[in-house]
Amino acid sequence: MKTTTSKRAHIRNLSSKLSSILCDEYILLTKTKSVHLNLQGIDFQDKYLFFSAQSGEIDLIIERVEKRVHASGHYADAMLKAFLKVTRFNKKRKKTNDRAGYLSELLGDHENLITVLKKNTSLLETASMDSKTDDFVTTLTESHEKIAWFLRSYLQ
Repeated sequence: MKTTTSKRAHIRNLSSKLSSILCDEYILLTKTKSVHLNLQGIDFQDKYLFFSAQSGEIDLIIERVEKRVHASGHYADAMLKAFLKVTRFNKKRKKTNDRAGYLSELLGDHENLITVLKKNTSLLETASMDSKTDDFVTTLTESHEKIAWFLRSYLQ
């Protein structure tokens, strides 16, 4: 009985942490789409395609996180009000719509999420009591590291 209760608590904790990550992913997707739709400048086409691809990648990440939450037997509170309440990101744009401003803001958001994912990897593995979640979080981290690398490259 105690083991079952303990396992349920672990799964609830896992679901909560994954739901929090999901909130951050949705905010990041919204910010990326905002940049994608409000671009201007000489390199418009290049950046438009770049941010379109990034939006697609983040959308796939969101779907994977949602499926992982559902696989734990829970449902994500996929409402904007919940996202804004839980997200660790700044909800307001700090920069102007210039190239360096939006690139550095998105880079900072991805780096923030990478830090959160790395800090939570062991917590999520313990909460899930399986290695699948560890692999899952590692894959998420690698996806964001790749996006951050591309953003960093554009800033140089």
